[in-house]
Amino acid sequence: MARKKKTITISDEQKEMAENAVSSVARQVKFSVAEYPVSMYVGRFSSDTDDRYFVPAYQRNLSWNPEQQSQFIESLLVGLPIPFMFFYQGTDGRMEIVDGSQRMRAMRAFLKEGLRLKKLVLVPELNDFSFSDLPEDRQNKLEDVTIRTIILDTDTDPATRAEMFARINRMGKTANEAEIRRGSVPGPVTNLITELSESAAFVSMTPLSDNAVRQREREELVTRFFAYVNRNDVEGERFPGYRDRPKQFLYDYLKSANEEALENPDIINEMRSEFEHMLALVNSAFVLGFKKTPTAKTIPRVRFEAISVGSALALRDNPNLTALPDLIAERMGRDGFDVKVVSDGANVRSRLEGRIDLVKSILEE
Repeated sequence: MARKKKTITISDEQKEMAENAVSSVARQVKFSVAEYPVSMYVGRFSSDTDDRYFVPAYQRNLSWNPEQQSQFIESLLVGLPIPFMFFYQGTDGRMEIVDGSQRMRAMRAFLKEGLRLKKLVLVPELNDFSFSDLPEDRQNKLEDVTIRTIILDTDTDPATRAEMFARINRMGKTANEAEIRRGSVPGPVTNLITELSESAAFVSMTPLSDNAVRQREREELVTRFFAYVNRNDVEGERFPGYRDRPKQFLYDYLKSANEEALENPDIINEMRSEFEHMLALVNSAFVLGFKKTPTAKTIPRVRFEAISVGSALALRDNPNLTALPDLIAERMGRDGFDVKVVSDGANVRSRLEGRIDLVKSILEE
């Protein structure tokens, strides 16, 4: 028998609140659309960092190989549609390349740096050609190809900028929230997160694929640790502002944490010490650390959150806490840890709280 669908009624008050919210956000979104020729992009991008257009520190590392660059140039040459570029114009007038840095590098490599095309699919006859090998009229046509660009205004609210960055990036590769936060919310806590994510102890405990490392997954994990452990109890409320949307929660946390650290620099050393203390406990008390299996090459976020935050909270109650790994493994099996700590519905507040509390109780039993 088919289940009867639940009827949802939206009140007039809810409609008014929703409309006000849409209008408020819409006022914050300020951007323009421009269309520039390839020659202009390349002419203002002589290096990654020092020219009119530049690649910000938070952008993903260069990952296109010469074959990928060649195929992008081939797309320009034959007139295939090119996705929008996405820039943010700073107060100094320079253009930060938020999305499109690899396309920019490919154009510069071909027009200015001697890239020779290889492994082309549509026009293999151009393999081994450099820009100078093209007939002059073809060079001119390539330089005149235009690409549309979204330019985000300097007045746009930082939180809206971060969300727009993410959505534009989703049009290409999976959005990299860690990179977005790094660029949108600079400060001492952001720097600490980068430092700890690259520490030898943490790297050894978090085996990840090369792609996950390039996507700054370790920075994502460290950010989640600090956000959840430091907002676990704020004046009697757990995770204030968390509404089953960790992205906004993490952004808001990082913004406020940077402000707190600027006022009280001692916070940084305290945070570093707590993170290292947590790692030491996890390393000694959990047979597999953060891993699910001995040969795992990934660290599920839900598992990391549960173990790291639960361990840190237990250490806050008892800084001298120790535990036998075999006993902890037995309790985890008894309490169905692997069954309960899964990705389904992972961002629901009750599940976030439940998996953290489960680990804390296992350690303190």
